[in-house]
Amino acid sequence: MARSPAAADPTQPQSGRQVWAGADVSTNVWLVYSGVTFAPWSAMHDDGFRFRAAGGYGEYEYEKSSDPSVDSDDIRHLDFQARTYFADFLVGYLKRFGELTAKAYVGASVISHDITPDDEYTIAVGDEVGIKGVIELWLNIGESAWGSLDLSWSSAHDTRAARARLGYRVWPKLSIGIEGGINVDSQGQCRMQPAGTAGCGYADERQRGKFFEVEEADLLDYARAGTFLRYEWGASEASISTGILGDSFASDDKVELAPYVTVNWLTQF
Repeated sequence: MARSPAAADPTQPQSGRQVWAGADVSTNVWLVYSGVTFAPWSAMHDDGFRFRAAGGYGEYEYEKSSDPSVDSDDIRHLDFQARTYFADFLVGYLKRFGELTAKAYVGASVISHDITPDDEYTIAVGDEVGIKGVIELWLNIGESAWGSLDLSWSSAHDTRAARARLGYRVWPKLSIGIEGGINVDSQGQCRMQPAGTAGCGYADERQRGKFFEVEEADLLDYARAGTFLRYEWGASEASISTGILGDSFASDDKVELAPYVTVNWLTQF
């Protein structure tokens, strides 16, 4: 999910405080999030240290066999509902290199996955606290085009995300463009690993410790691609994007595509 703030027009009057909020919705998952950034010794788009706090809550659902150790079409399938939340507390620095603006953050992150009923064959479950790193890049390309790249990693559930955007200002305040992204955690990583990868299977005591692999997947299950509109006014902006993503929560772990919609709002205060 896209959870990082973008950058409003740096030529407008700036403060050192920024707040943002957003929502991301797809067929089997939704997430809402918000955050605040504080630059105590500089304006928001000037070089200097800054502090960020962010959090979000969402839900997702999936269906799969109640016992993946049994290879049968007659086995009962269960519906799982999950609640997830995250919180980040980061310190970072912004540096401008001509048309390139670079931000780097590091700090603490907590991520939770609460699944009902209990899913014994899922790795990313429960609360985990870890360290988090973030890199955000913004590049002005000529007078009207721009590109951005956001990367993040947290040791909590080994959660990683990447989002790239390429936009063009069709009017001074309105941009259109394309975007792509990937979101993977420890469960997704194991699904993409070769069979027998350490830490990516389950021992079923009922089968005398027989080892079973997690369901297979590929990177497209966790990728997304779409288009967006972005409107700027003063030190604020709003954007909406839509496209398709690999539905990693599809029934029976089938590779399916699902639509998504993301909305974001940001302002300085």
